[in-house]
Amino acid sequence: MPKASIIIPCYNAEKYLADTLASAQNQTERDIEIVCVDNNSTDSTRDILDKAAQKDSRIRILEEAVPGEGPARQAGFATATGEWLYFLDADDLMEPQLLERAMAMGESKNADLIIFRTYTLNDVTGEVIPISYSYLRDWLPGNMDVFDPHEWPKYILNSFQNWVHNKLFRASFVHEHGLSFQPLHRTADLLFTCRALTEAHCIALLDEFLHKYRINNASSTMATSDSYPLDFYEALIALRDTLKEQGTWDLYHDSYISWAAISVIANLETARSVDGFTAIADRMKQGGLEALDLAKTDISSLESPWHQQRIQDILHLPLTDLIFVHYADLKIRRNGCEDHASRVRMENADLHTEVKQLKNRITGLEHEVELKDKAIEGFEHSISFKISRCITAPVRGLRDRMQKRP
Repeated sequence: MPKASIIIPCYNAEKYLADTLASAQNQTERDIEIVCVDNNSTDSTRDILDKAAQKDSRIRILEEAVPGEGPARQAGFATATGEWLYFLDADDLMEPQLLERAMAMGESKNADLIIFRTYTLNDVTGEVIPISYSYLRDWLPGNMDVFDPHEWPKYILNSFQNWVHNKLFRASFVHEHGLSFQPLHRTADLLFTCRALTEAHCIALLDEFLHKYRINNASSTMATSDSYPLDFYEALIALRDTLKEQGTWDLYHDSYISWAAISVIANLETARSVDGFTAIADRMKQGGLEALDLAKTDISSLESPWHQQRIQDILHLPLTDLIFVHYADLKIRRNGCEDHASRVRMENADLHTEVKQLKNRITGLEHEVELKDKAIEGFEHSISFKISRCITAPVRGLRDRMQKRP
């Protein structure tokens, strides 16, 4: 049995797959298996997998005919044999010590789940930026890095995202609780991850950046969200039902509706067509918000008044007004970001000017030192210096003898 299984669903991933596989193969923890699931790829994905498997016996290749990230992840997970489970997207990258560092913490703390930090990797610009919101712990007291969510329930779902890629799961915990991925194209990890977050009794937080999440990839599931605009809603409904079945609905209610509100707003904002936006808005107006307990319940527990207002807008505004409100709000936030970026650029320019002035000052001082060194060197070779040394030699000799006396 390997220490860890890395499960990678692969669909037309030829552009990134070699780098992704390399990041998995180059883990400092060597006792691993890499389970790759070819999900009906029509490009050279399978050839890349076959060649990699021929060179590395740790790589296993599966096929899953049912389309979607959910069925592909489930197929890989069903055959995984590692003590720990890690789920990697075919266009993302692991830091070399991801498994070693996360497993060490999980074993030392006897944790069911380890959560760490992640970067974004911009596929267009190559820029790598820390994702601050992937890991929020300011609601936990002190420096607490291990906790039971049943004792700290209020923000558990809206603090760590429903991503699998910034989490390592203990396999025995996953099997004991029957966690599984829904047969969805998008947001297939929401139910799996949120169940883990609410059913674990020991979660460990690792304050290290161990993963790079690729953004601005035109072929990713996020970029094709309008094909399945309501997958996120199905996942949230399934999570609601699970919490009620397990008797933890009241315990996690506030965190659930906060995460549901964030998800609804985010999916409206990321809609790439009027049809996609309309499908979400209509469903929310026609009982969707009520089903998520966001229509009649007290929503003052949502993260901010801004979230509360957006939910009220969705509930009460006509579609055309709602589209405009979202457009106007995005424009306001974009302008705010541009103003902030402008201030940062001005501050950077000022700093560059200060650095340039300091460098010029340092150059001037170095020149002064050089001139003084040359002057001293010239003086030491001068006739007057040599004569003064001869005149003072007896005095210096007497001083040296006096210093040697007991």
